[in-house]
Amino acid sequence: MGSRLEAAREHLRRRLPESLREDPGKGLRESLRNDRGSLAMAVVIWAPVVVLLMAFLVDVGLLISDRTQASDLADQAARRVAQDIDEGWLKTHNVRGPNGEDPGIKVNVDPKTGDCVPDASQYLLDNQIADTKITSCQVTGNPTAQNLYVNPRITVTLQMQYKPLFVGFALKGDTTVTGTGSATPVIPK
Repeated sequence: MGSRLEAAREHLRRRLPESLREDPGKGLRESLRNDRGSLAMAVVIWAPVVVLLMAFLVDVGLLISDRTQASDLADQAARRVAQDIDEGWLKTHNVRGPNGEDPGIKVNVDPKTGDCVPDASQYLLDNQIADTKITSCQVTGNPTAQNLYVNPRITVTLQMQYKPLFVGFALKGDTTVTGTGSATPVIPK
């Protein structure tokens, strides 16, 4: 068995070039030197891909952040509307119900349209929020003389413009971000 192994080694030595027969490690060093520049080529190929991926991730992260901000602004605008209560209504309709329930809190709405867009839009103006528009503001469950013991729920929907930083071509330019928020008026006790 040992002679076969020796014969195989001798066969390999004969096949090696003359310079490698004396020092086999030298051949490894030379072959590694011959691969110079292959790493640079990999960097040239993969660097733009990584940069584009990172830019896309930054823009998507900012888009998600703007969606959260749009919902927060809609909540704040709904709270602004919920604070605009009809004080005259509270003074004249302050009778407890047959089961001890408190009378509802009436929110001021536009008498012509019945909505609260002007009041919600005023929140954006007061806080100098640009590129944002209230698309709808609805008050559901506002109390009436016939239905005195309900509390209203204000729902505000708004739209913001999102401008991507890096990859606007992939996100098709500016994007409209929609946010919805709601609030219910409460009188502190």
